[in-house]
Amino acid sequence: MEQKPMIRYFYGFFGVWIAASIILYLYGGLFAVYQGTVLSVLELSLSFDNAVINATILATMAVVWRKRFLIWGMLIAVFGVRFVFPILIVYFSTPMGLVDSFNLAITNPDEYEKIIESSHHVIMSFGGMFLLMLFLKFIFDEKKDLHWIQAIEAFAVKISKRGDVKMIFILFMMLGITYMAPAEVVMGDMMVQVDKIEILAPMLIGMIMFYLIEFFKGFMETKEETGEGSSDSKVTELSGGFISFIYLETIDMSFSLDGVLGAFAVTQNIVIIMLGLGIGAMAVRSLTIYMVERDVVAKYIYLEHGAMWSIGLLALTMIVQIFYHLPAMLVTTFAIVPISLAFIHSIYKNREFLLDSEQ
Repeated sequence: MEQKPMIRYFYGFFGVWIAASIILYLYGGLFAVYQGTVLSVLELSLSFDNAVINATILATMAVVWRKRFLIWGMLIAVFGVRFVFPILIVYFSTPMGLVDSFNLAITNPDEYEKIIESSHHVIMSFGGMFLLMLFLKFIFDEKKDLHWIQAIEAFAVKISKRGDVKMIFILFMMLGITYMAPAEVVMGDMMVQVDKIEILAPMLIGMIMFYLIEFFKGFMETKEETGEGSSDSKVTELSGGFISFIYLETIDMSFSLDGVLGAFAVTQNIVIIMLGLGIGAMAVRSLTIYMVERDVVAKYIYLEHGAMWSIGLLALTMIVQIFYHLPAMLVTTFAIVPISLAFIHSIYKNREFLLDSEQ
């Protein structure tokens, strides 16, 4: 089967980019287009490692679920995570109703931003813990036999055979964070009072959500391997695909939390944020499909490792940002550098394999 040109994988992205740019221009002129473009670059730079992880998971899924991830997942990413989710934060953080929260986001973006910032520690606690669980699952995977950072990864695999080390690590971390959490933190130009339960509870929810999704994924995989429910294989395939879909969307949401909060440094307008980050989200999805169909992750053997280390660093930056604001450039660097190094190392390793095979 002839491979389609690389540009064809990004037709959807170009379509979304053009349509969103037209809407931005009609909505706020050239400056709105400029702000949307900046936000799309921010989203892409923060979520490149997300594309690699998505590609790794999608490679094991049926083609139909890949298409659903690209189409339905895109709608969830744009309207759910980038638009509805911030409004829900206002709804749950204030006595206002849902309609009033929506009106506030549209009519009074400055006040809306202040409320979002006051919930910053809650958002970072949830997202940071979920992504950290994803990283630790990879590091302490006793079945993993390919290591990129040999000293750390090989040691982690070795001690993981003694028990559930990641749970011990996570529990001690949550205990330490909750114990050391100050009574108030600086968010923007405000001093925000912090109840320690507002930090501990989101971390627990992030951890529980991770284990619930892992449980359902493992349950469906076991049914497929043992042949249970084979008389209703379509239902089993549908359930397994749906759970993996939810898993991907949860990962995407966790990755997007930092981007949504960082977007307020560019603009407080929820419409521009949604469209700008939506362009970047479509670029990430197009890149994901390209990686899956071109088998990029398999060809560059350390690429997944680099993405996972990016996730680990991003999770730590989110946990740090429960208490202290970090520059967006620093967070972006943490997201890009490990993947870039892993990509270069993979190319070098592939050349070694090629030379060895020729000798």
